[in-house]
Parts: sequence; structure tokens; C-alpha cells
Amino acid sequence: MSSYHVHAEDMAWSCHPQEGVSFKSLRYDQDDKSGAVMIHMCANTSYPEYRSLEGQDIFVVDGELLLGDERVLRGAYAFVAPGTRHAPRTEQGCVLFVTFPGEIQHIHDVG
Repeated sequence: MSSYHVHAEDMAWSCHPQEGVSFKSLRYDQDDKSGAVMIHMCANTSYPEYRSLEGQDIFVVDGELLLGDERVLRGAYAFVAPGTRHAPRTEQGCVLFVTFPGEIQHIHDVG
């Protein structure tokens, strides 16, 4: 993959199958399943449960994100350890910048 840049504000939000969630795919590598994405979650929304096989970096650009019992506020960074199952949610709504070095496994996909 070669270097490039994108201007995220010029990109349209794509609808996620989960109501109230949309995303902008900034980078995705089909070979190693790594990527970078912006995620928008409306107030009182949950993201479907998943497991990031190689871990995940999350930066809260705006709003607040609930990871388990922990509230991650605007400007904060969270690292999710490899293999952790979780279903992030928000009460106020949020915009996130998320990177992942490998495959994301959606729990409903594996039974």
C-alpha cells in the first residue's frame, strides 16, 4: 500500500447496519485486515458486540463513549487489548477515530 491522504470532512458518512451508527473508512488493507475509520454514534446508541483480534486504538473526537463501566470523554484515548469482546455505547453521542492493526470479528458472525 502506498502513502496517501484524505480530507475526512469531504467524505460522506456511510450508514452502518446498526441504527444510529455511521462511518467514514479512511484506510482498509484487505491483506492484513488493518484500517482506520471515523465512527459517528447518535445519542443512546450501542455498537454491536465485536472482538478486535489485534487490539484497537480509540480517540474520542467529540462527545463521550462508554466502554464497559468506563466513560471516555472528548479528547481522551483508549486502548482495547487484543481479543477483548465489547459493545461500546454512548448516551450523549460521539465521534471517534479508530485504528486497528488486524481483523475485527463481529460476534454475531461467529455465533
